[in-house]
Amino acid sequence: MNRLIETLKIEVQSHAVLNHPWLVSRAQSMTRSDLILWLSQEYFVSIGFVDWFLIVASKTKNQKAKIVLIENIWEELGEGNIHETHVSILEEFLGKLNFDLKSNKKLRHTESYLKAMKKIINKGFFYGLGALGPANEYLLKLEYSKISNSYQKLKELENLPEGKFFQVNLDADEGHSKRMFDLIEEVSLSEKEQMEVIEGNRLALNAREQFYIGLSINH
Repeated sequence: MNRLIETLKIEVQSHAVLNHPWLVSRAQSMTRSDLILWLSQEYFVSIGFVDWFLIVASKTKNQKAKIVLIENIWEELGEGNIHETHVSILEEFLGKLNFDLKSNKKLRHTESYLKAMKKIINKGFFYGLGALGPANEYLLKLEYSKISNSYQKLKELENLPEGKFFQVNLDADEGHSKRMFDLIEEVSLSEKEQMEVIEGNRLALNAREQFYIGLSINH
């Protein structure tokens, strides 16, 4: 494995965000209200996610990089099928959980996370690759697997809808994270570029902690 990619993966796996008390405890067991709280805030992240990729794609002249970034987002957008976008699937899931999206409010810490992410990716293309590849596509695969496993346990106890949302995201994140790591390895050639990728990853991981701080305060 490329040393840069190995460094990025280790930093994600060992970062405090994956050991945040809220996430760790809910990975063991969660209530319906825990699930809805997490999903309701992740909804805002899913909306911002598309914009982040488009911004980063606009910061490079590298055509292959643009293709990879837009390909990831095209899949995120249901490959043109509005009913299969990740946001639409999440909206449907929340609806089946009897959550009224019209009443959904963005928590202060969720807003802080979103603002931090936009600031990080606006620092430059390589910062953006670090923030979107390891600190989003790869991180989310690890986060979502924890929540998904706990959801399956909860589903056995309560009459809950099928977790299509989790399966779609886990399947996508697996392929998307590999695609992003391959891209990072190919285009981050200088020491400066590699350091910017690493810094973008670290900043985005730190920012993601704000998301869980907000959930802890509002649980």
